[in-house]
Amino acid sequence: MPDPTPDPPPDLTGKTLGDFYVQRKLGQGGMGQVYLARQLSLKREVALKLLNTHLAQNETALKRFQAEAEAIAQISHPNIVQVFAIGENDGLRYMALEYVRGLNLRDYLERKGPPELTIALSILRQVAAALQRASELGIVHRDIKPENILLTRKVEVKVADFGLSRLTQGEQLPLNLTQSGVTVGTPLYMSPEQVRGQATDHRSDIYSLGVTAYHLLAGEPPFTGANAIDVAMKHVNEEPPPLNAVRPDLPADLCALVHKMMAKRPTDRYQSAKEILRDVAKLREGHALGFTQMLAVGPATLPSLGLSLPLPSTTTAQLPLVPPPSRWPVRILAALAVAGVFTGGWFLFGRLHPPAAAMAGPTEPGLPAARLPEAVKLISARESDLLARLDKRAATAAEVIDASIDLGLLYVKEHRYPEAEKVFHQLEHEKPDRARPVNPQFPVQATVSRLGIGIVQAHQDKAKDSIATFRSAIDPLRKPLALGLLQQFLMEHRDLVLAVAEAVQRDADNLPKGEKFPLALEKLRSPATMLKE
Repeated sequence: MPDPTPDPPPDLTGKTLGDFYVQRKLGQGGMGQVYLARQLSLKREVALKLLNTHLAQNETALKRFQAEAEAIAQISHPNIVQVFAIGENDGLRYMALEYVRGLNLRDYLERKGPPELTIALSILRQVAAALQRASELGIVHRDIKPENILLTRKVEVKVADFGLSRLTQGEQLPLNLTQSGVTVGTPLYMSPEQVRGQATDHRSDIYSLGVTAYHLLAGEPPFTGANAIDVAMKHVNEEPPPLNAVRPDLPADLCALVHKMMAKRPTDRYQSAKEILRDVAKLREGHALGFTQMLAVGPATLPSLGLSLPLPSTTTAQLPLVPPPSRWPVRILAALAVAGVFTGGWFLFGRLHPPAAAMAGPTEPGLPAARLPEAVKLISARESDLLARLDKRAATAAEVIDASIDLGLLYVKEHRYPEAEKVFHQLEHEKPDRARPVNPQFPVQATVSRLGIGIVQAHQDKAKDSIATFRSAIDPLRKPLALGLLQQFLMEHRDLVLAVAEAVQRDADNLPKGEKFPLALEKLRSPATMLKE
């Protein structure tokens, strides 16, 4: 039997397609390649998405490609990737899109783990805002997942890949790319109605956002399995593990919000993204705008949002019955095959199982005894990953700095202060071959090291020592250029900004009566001031 797999497309780096000079390959999607290109006429960088040659002969693929461009072109929103142009050159179909510098949410989570609550709520709010705008135009994304949520260094969200979207109203409705009985999407995040091949509306996106939010907060999706059918069946038949069992430190209202988005019946979910935005806003307001130690705040400190939804148990007795088992798996298998799940689509891109780090052994001593096993495993996996990155001799300076910040702050959260101080101390004394070239205007290793040690000392209630350490980090940076470089660095490391602000406030609170807090450190008490936002 001949191999049905088409030849890999040629690398177009260095080629010019119309108005676009191809600079380098960014990645490979289910339908084509994505390149970084420069639009010659406007002198700007774009993401150039090319449809694979063999798919260009497929009428359905062409319609999907065209539909994605048309869908995005209708939406003007700061949280949605903008489309600039669509065209053809020498038989190659391409789409020029806004180029987003940063990471997708999947990569962010694999590198950093679940973020601080403020950042998580910000991401959730921005994705919900994008979905609200799309739903107002009758557009259902139908493939919301971490890979399609792009994050800039400032944690600004851009929702991407409307290639599976469908217009639910307007004259374009006949462009029905996903007929009833055909499943399109990614099983780790798709709604029960998508799995069944039923018609979907914006509430399907809300379900997928709920699964994505669960992954964002828990560090892994609620359902995994040996194969696509396994995962798809769990979305139909099983309740996700209670989020508060994995993250008992999260506010109860936030856990209820996530589980409400993941309700099996569309009528039991939020009925619009606007409702999600309302409750996220209440959470953000109740959390003092997020400039405190997020993971130390218990549910009782937040005002209730009035979410009466109980956290789900493991029972599924009240779920709607699925079709008879003799036919149901066959239907799902056929539907997933049509979706391209088994033929190089996104799903078999190594995403059926949690990251290997999640299988790490027991955590190191010193973790709080109140942690549940799931939370301990998550922390241990994160620690192992960061230690491996620091031990990697080929790591770049930026990777060493990022991993040191993340590991040091992880230890601080776990009250493992000697280990945290050791990590930050070692950063200042990195070997020259791994350290970033010293900039006399902004010695980044020394600055980050001292900020980190100051954080540790603050949490040990050594206010005077902490203040002195913070002064040693900030005082040398008095020139405008140095301050500008510091601000740029902090904008790329908001976890550090929040940790410094909380530590400095702690120092101010712990100073003996009669002692004044140094005016030079006042700017560190406000993240907004540090970032000039």
